[in-house]
Amino acid sequence: MKHKNEVADPLRSMWDNPWFLIPTLLAIALSLVAAYYLPYGDEILAFNGLRREPLNSIFYFITYLGEFYAFIIAGVVLFLLRRHRYVRIIALTGVLMIPLSYVLKDTIGTMRPLTWFTEGGRWQEVVTVPGVELRSGNTSFPSGHTMSAFALCSILALMLDRRYQHWGLAFALLAILVGVSRIFLVQHFLADVLSGATLGLLIGWAVWDIMNFKRNSGMGDKVDD
Repeated sequence: MKHKNEVADPLRSMWDNPWFLIPTLLAIALSLVAAYYLPYGDEILAFNGLRREPLNSIFYFITYLGEFYAFIIAGVVLFLLRRHRYVRIIALTGVLMIPLSYVLKDTIGTMRPLTWFTEGGRWQEVVTVPGVELRSGNTSFPSGHTMSAFALCSILALMLDRRYQHWGLAFALLAILVGVSRIFLVQHFLADVLSGATLGLLIGWAVWDIMNFKRNSGMGDKVDD
């Protein structure tokens, strides 16, 4: 990290970090193509042959990166690094995720895979991951885990100095893997994950722009600590 008196060269928008933006947009584009050609539900069945160790444990762990704990860990690390302005951005993003996710899920009311396959008489076709508690009901769209992961990872990618922007690729891959984990663990459909990724990116981008506008207009702190 640079000392606060040094001249920094921060990223101003997501377009400044192609290491994060390109793989993210490519993943979304490929998901759109897959969603168009694959019959609804077949994305769940496509993972049947892969639901075994070590992938079961890997995706079981990765999916936790889309929970609120990830925001807390990121905030604590940034606080210890004395990047206090970034802590506030992370906190605001995390606080927005919870109510927005619940409101959208309750309003749209799309069936979870467990409910959809069961009511369609096709549950016997699905191979599940042992030890995973499957959600039921009509709270599938959008994927909250995916939305949180993409929002958090986009913010973290934007916080990188230009000389470290290649780390944006790692954040992009983490967010994408969280989305894949939701399908792998039979918690969401591809459409849920795709919508969550898009919303997460938009929220992360919006929070970053708002907080930086506030700072540049003189309403925020001029230094991180």
